[in-house]
Amino acid sequence: MKNGEFPNKETQFTPENQPSPEAKSKGWERRREAQKIMDEIMQLADMPYADIKALLEDIKIHPENHTLREVKLAQYLMDKKYTVDYLDRHISKAPQEIDVTSGGDKLSAGIFIRPPEDNGVPTT
Repeated sequence: MKNGEFPNKETQFTPENQPSPEAKSKGWERRREAQKIMDEIMQLADMPYADIKALLEDIKIHPENHTLREVKLAQYLMDKKYTVDYLDRHISKAPQEIDVTSGGDKLSAGIFIRPPEDNGVPTT
């Protein structure tokens, strides 16, 4: 299989093979729901640590006052997995700089300074 080819060409989106409006609508709904969850996580993550602990205590005492989503998000924020996910997102899996100058040639580590004639500008 070559790069860019799909094993099942029927799943490849072409002008003739597009998802139905219903499928597109479901996809956009999932995307909006994911964004809502991320917004709620960020809102909870901005709370003071003591407030999160108090929220978890209140959930234990009065579970009827909290949605399952709120419970799961609060538990997730206090879980070790949140720390790992947070660090992966912001440190380990940070976007890489893209080399647009080497033409695909392998670069060695170090600082690269191109001579003026390399950038198409005459030196005289």
